[in-house]
Amino acid sequence: MAPSTQHTVAQFGPFATIRGVMTVADPHVDPRVARTRVAVLTAAREVLVDDGWEGVTVARVAERSGYARTTLYRHWPQRLDLLRDLIRAEASVAHSTPSGDLRADLVAELEAFRSAMTTAGLGRAMVAIGQHAREDPEVAELNRALRIEGARVLDGIIGDAIEARLLRRDAGDGDGDGAAVAMLVGPVLFRYLFEPDGLTSAFVDDVVDRFIDAFTTGAGVRR
Repeated sequence: MAPSTQHTVAQFGPFATIRGVMTVADPHVDPRVARTRVAVLTAAREVLVDDGWEGVTVARVAERSGYARTTLYRHWPQRLDLLRDLIRAEASVAHSTPSGDLRADLVAELEAFRSAMTTAGLGRAMVAIGQHAREDPEVAELNRALRIEGARVLDGIIGDAIEARLLRRDAGDGDGDGAAVAMLVGPVLFRYLFEPDGLTSAFVDDVVDRFIDAFTTGAGVRR
């Protein structure tokens, strides 16, 4: 059963989850300014996906967005300013809306992640962000924010299942190390990097089933 038949995907408002990035809905921001920033950051993300980190230059993004370089420099005086806002934008990711069915919810959320990795360019962006997080403390902080936001729904699904006694307590991240989420997300990342042709919906189903088998209480998780 495809997750799309049972779940809706909730896309957070542009850049709304990370402090320091203005949003279209912010009443204190001129709508024209907000539209410009969103259009430019969208173009910057497309350049990142197509050309890689080094390809994200003011000139290239201006050309892709249709805005003049002077406009970009007015909002982002340095190239790194633009890159940092682009990273913040990546923290606004698509999530599924949990329904209360453990397996279906895990599959839907992991499928949303797979789709973003393979079709929306998130995978290439994450690789670039992870690489440069080692060199720039601010990028590292933003990378951490991206990880926390990305795991938020999975953390909630697992936590609710533990409370409902569908999963054992050791399935949770009581020490905050993210190990449980890594058991779900890690195989998807590995396939994306090394075996992309095998990153299919069937693979996602298998990852979820293995996770449930490892931690189920035997309380009747529906397959």
